[in-house]
Amino acid sequence: MINSTSKFIPKIKIKHLFALILMLLPIVLIGISNYLFAPTSFHFFADPENPQIITRQWVGDIDGIYMTIILSAVVTVLWLTILIAGKLDNFMTNLPKFIKNLINIIKNNPNKVAVHLAVLIYIIIIAITIVSITVDGGSKLSWARQARTLFFISIGMCGYFIVLFHKDVEKLFLLLSLTIGSIFILAHPHYWYSWDNAIHYAYAFEESFVRYASPNQADIALVNKQPIPYGRTPAFDGYPQLMSGDELATVRQYKLGTHTLAVHSTDVNPLLVRLAHMPAGIMLFIGRSLALAPLAIMRLGLLGNHLVYTVIVYFAIKRLNSGKHIMAIIAMFPTAFVLSTTFSYDYWLTALAMLGFAYYFNEVQNPDEKIKIKNIIILIGSFAIGMAPKAAYFLLMAVLYFIKRNKFKTTKGYCFYLFAVTCGIFIVLSSYLLPLLSDGIGTGDMRGGEEINAAIQIDFILNNPLAYTLILLNYFREYFNVFAVSNYVTQFAWLGFASFLHLTWLLLIFTMLTDRNEKDLITGKAGFKVILSFITFGTIVLFTTAMYIVFTPVGADTIQGVQSRYMIPVLFPILYALGSFRLKININKTAYTSGIFGVMSLVLLNAALDKLILV
Repeated sequence: MINSTSKFIPKIKIKHLFALILMLLPIVLIGISNYLFAPTSFHFFADPENPQIITRQWVGDIDGIYMTIILSAVVTVLWLTILIAGKLDNFMTNLPKFIKNLINIIKNNPNKVAVHLAVLIYIIIIAITIVSITVDGGSKLSWARQARTLFFISIGMCGYFIVLFHKDVEKLFLLLSLTIGSIFILAHPHYWYSWDNAIHYAYAFEESFVRYASPNQADIALVNKQPIPYGRTPAFDGYPQLMSGDELATVRQYKLGTHTLAVHSTDVNPLLVRLAHMPAGIMLFIGRSLALAPLAIMRLGLLGNHLVYTVIVYFAIKRLNSGKHIMAIIAMFPTAFVLSTTFSYDYWLTALAMLGFAYYFNEVQNPDEKIKIKNIIILIGSFAIGMAPKAAYFLLMAVLYFIKRNKFKTTKGYCFYLFAVTCGIFIVLSSYLLPLLSDGIGTGDMRGGEEINAAIQIDFILNNPLAYTLILLNYFREYFNVFAVSNYVTQFAWLGFASFLHLTWLLLIFTMLTDRNEKDLITGKAGFKVILSFITFGTIVLFTTAMYIVFTPVGADTIQGVQSRYMIPVLFPILYALGSFRLKININKTAYTSGIFGVMSLVLLNAALDKLILV
């Protein structure tokens, strides 16, 4: 028994434990900081027997310890997984080699290193100079000046990255996304400008605690603040303190318990739905542990979302055999960036759907290679976890049934795969089915109006299928209008629309036809196009019907609440399938990649300047 077990669990060496300690060290330091400095580690509330007496109770330290233990456990499991997979030894062997090679590169190419540093310093100096000349007054550390300075630095860095990494599409996307995304986050206005941000901030805030959410006055203000478009300043007590982080009465007045967030409670949602808010929640916990100003903590949460979005899309692009530029363009839509740099779960769905389809297309385009267990886990897992927050997209997982039997070594393995796909679909649907079974269908989303009643609306659809079909088709005439594409390409939520819509779409159409190779011989077949078209259209029908049920008055002849941004997760698979690999255009690869990323960088930088900085 011991011998058989040792085959799966390798011997743990001192260097392995040292790696674990290094991985856990940042979490432990954050936990200590939370215990000592977190501003929400105590609460002021009225004594139950005498409301006039304000008492103090120390509770945040325990929650911080719990969070530290949980994060440490997650990291330990990750370390153990890497160890069992045999990758830890390779990493620890290659890391010293990488450092040594890096040192050798610096020693052997001092001129190149000096040039890179000189360019970076020159870009920073130019940016600071431009801001100093063009911006009058204000603190040199204000959000506005920082955003403007970062904007001009980013222009230079984006151009330099395109020159250096034009041969590596995924690395170029990674660097440009992180660079430009940081502008979106730092220049985020002091109010919510994107869809349902107050609600999603509440979700992320709850995920930053283990036992129960413990908001201070700043958090309550952020949770209950409504979107205010066009640069108007929100009016509520303590706004100046939110900006500066000053420890005045408004910021230091804490309230105990989750009742202040009850209207946005996520208690009824399963774990998979809450996963999409955990990256932001963890970053909020870190920011709170470091005792940052409230708006700095909020921006740190936004960074958590965008980091996850960028990294997932990076691995998705890396996995593709062709169509890398197609995916990069869609992922760099201004609307997609708005969603990934604000509080939402759309970024989660979009990124993981891209990852799932990237692995799917890779498997289909390599029919002679047997599918690996790791790839099966990523395929099913990315779809299931990604679509759990919006179960109406579950039909996209149907593509997994079209991976052929010859990709598997045995019939038993193929049957197990089909069973796993089916289980994955039920996991996605469980995010809706579990609340339905426990609480019933409910009335629906009352933001749609007082005439909403989901149960009666379902009866209307079932009893009048032809009438509803006509309502649906009539609505699609508006939803699929070619002049409405700006709603999911350049829309900046409540701030209006960014520029260069037509340029972006012309670039995408051009890329659809040219970003191809011989691997597209299979995915370019007519049957494959029909399958993807049917699944995509069916998905659109499902999420449109879902909004008719929960957001539209009973029996209405139109459909309310269907946002154009819902199209983004289905764009890549359908556009990838509809393109043609037969069109041969001889284009210099350097010019091709540089041009595409140059245009998308221009689109995003201009959008950030126009909608976030110059307001």
